[in-house]
Amino acid sequence: MDLRINREHQARLDLVEGLKVYVAGNVMPALRQDFEKWCDEEKPTDSQLRDATYMHAKFDDDPLYQASRGLQRISQESMWREVIYGLDRRKEAIEKELDTPSDAPGSLTLDPALQMPVYYEKNEFHLQPGNYHRNTIAGPIYEVGVATYTMHRYGKAGDEMGRALVSVMPPKKYQRVLYMGCGPSYKGYPVVNALPEAEHWGIDLSAPMLKYARHRAIEHGHPINFSQMNAENMGFPPGHFDLIYCMLLLHEVPKKAVVNIVNEAARLLAPGGVLANLELPSYSSLDPLSAFLMDWDTENNGEPYWRSYHEMDLLATYRQAGLKSQLIEAHSEWGGAKGNYMGKFKYHVTMGEKIGA
Repeated sequence: MDLRINREHQARLDLVEGLKVYVAGNVMPALRQDFEKWCDEEKPTDSQLRDATYMHAKFDDDPLYQASRGLQRISQESMWREVIYGLDRRKEAIEKELDTPSDAPGSLTLDPALQMPVYYEKNEFHLQPGNYHRNTIAGPIYEVGVATYTMHRYGKAGDEMGRALVSVMPPKKYQRVLYMGCGPSYKGYPVVNALPEAEHWGIDLSAPMLKYARHRAIEHGHPINFSQMNAENMGFPPGHFDLIYCMLLLHEVPKKAVVNIVNEAARLLAPGGVLANLELPSYSSLDPLSAFLMDWDTENNGEPYWRSYHEMDLLATYRQAGLKSQLIEAHSEWGGAKGNYMGKFKYHVTMGEKIGA
């Protein structure tokens, strides 16, 4: 599918990305330099630097902090606007392409009666207008937008997270594999490539996302089966999968839903099966300034459950679901198509194994 937008909107989108690069490469280093100088002079304790109230008192009136956060919000909103306007001129053609039936390997099953959870229905994650399910071309909008949002650090194929996950997957025989909250699904292509003999499934709440995922998978020759389901209550029999994984899913749902998803995944795992959740590093593993800036997304970047996820004990949730759990670091190479954000990056993978014979 051709996702190029017209010249005018692409120029504006490039300007937005240039603004994001400027904030990341100039404003943020200056903010950190000022912060480190202040720490040297005031000598706050680590517990103070980990206290949100204390940090807000320090930063809320800081011009550099205000500029960085304001530009972050403006660039995010502008990015989605230019992507949506740019793709809207071909919306009917894209819809027709997505709705064209195919007998290619794999499948697509939609459930028009599926009720959206309140936490999903009422939000626009990452500020994407219409969320992931209220725009018929949400999948293409997401793919084009995320490339700019991340300043192309996930690489041209957008599969950097999947490659990181594959690098730490336990060496086992996986016959059936499930990707929860798959969205457009391309982040999971490295898993599909690493396990070519397995039967691959992807589930998501969004019908538009799944339509695009199916179309994209066909284009790339991946026989994936897609089904519209809620990860809290999936329509598969117990013990059906050997590997269940997700990437950046659990921070998008409230704590109760996280627990439900983990318990449901544990139900679907065969004995010895693996549940793998790849996420950004926890607050506690980051320096205080990075953690404070990351937490800003909770209130200001369409990430209402970000803080609660990073504060919960996910390993304990795994254990309560009957999974032997551990936290593993997965590293990847950020290599943007435009040379932005090159280098290694660390993810946290919460890995669980189904106990039982």
